[in-house]
Amino acid sequence: MRLFTYSRLGVSSIGVEVEGGILDLPDAARYFGSTYLTDGQRFPTTMKDLLTWETGIDAVRSIVEKFEKLPVLQRPLVFPTYSVKILAPIYRPGKIVALGLNYKEHIEETGRETPGFPLIFAKFSSCVVNPDDVIPMPKVSDKLDWEVELAVVIGKTCKDIDEENALDYVAGYTIINDVSARDLQSGDVQWIRSKSLDGLGPLGPCIVTVDELGDGSGLTMQTKINGVVKQDSSTSLLRCGVRRIVSHLSQSFTLEPADIIATGTPSGVGFARDPPEFLKPGDQMELYIEKIGYLRNRIISAK
Repeated sequence: MRLFTYSRLGVSSIGVEVEGGILDLPDAARYFGSTYLTDGQRFPTTMKDLLTWETGIDAVRSIVEKFEKLPVLQRPLVFPTYSVKILAPIYRPGKIVALGLNYKEHIEETGRETPGFPLIFAKFSSCVVNPDDVIPMPKVSDKLDWEVELAVVIGKTCKDIDEENALDYVAGYTIINDVSARDLQSGDVQWIRSKSLDGLGPLGPCIVTVDELGDGSGLTMQTKINGVVKQDSSTSLLRCGVRRIVSHLSQSFTLEPADIIATGTPSGVGFARDPPEFLKPGDQMELYIEKIGYLRNRIISAK
């Protein structure tokens, strides 16, 4: 399933992709009866609440099954994708846990030593922006760089889990652009500021559930800047895969529903090029991961 957060006529909601567009889940839940209302009163209207509800994904799957069995003229209303604004699937994740140096060729292009486990750092959730939002150049940096990454969306609270069962705690996957202020990254002792400036966390366009993508391996991924390919790789080249990542992180801290894990970027980033390349106002970023879709954002002047 492909799950969306979207807005229509200024009101945000959550939906699932069906034939013809996006089916609004709260409306469909009311249409199909009280079975789908949490506490007998309502259906979640945010992705975070849906994932926090233990049987939320199962409820969505049941709604889709009922929808598909109905004759077309008896189905609840579906919004064409072009008629809505797609938002970041989770606008304020509880945590964004990010990994660095998780692709061999990226390690080689940066000249760094290979760590036993990828570097672990955090991005503040306030950096998240929607697909197609513009990103103003920050006043504190003029060396912004792109990073396409497969993002893992946690679906159940997990702590101290083993690799064999790790996918049981994953709701699905989306795309994150780990936009990085390279001048701050090299100047600060920690990476948090360089990774967390406002706008440096484009997320989307949707969450594809784990039953469709499994462990997320073997997916083509690509970054284009102004139509020119800069990154071209595959999640099959991850040094540490999703199972190991989720298990390893859960040994240190509790992962909760709607937390995001950014699994690392492949080679092709701007600062490692000869000469180095950085984003400037007017640049269009287009990130793609197979079976998930496209994440596009444009850089604009701070003015």
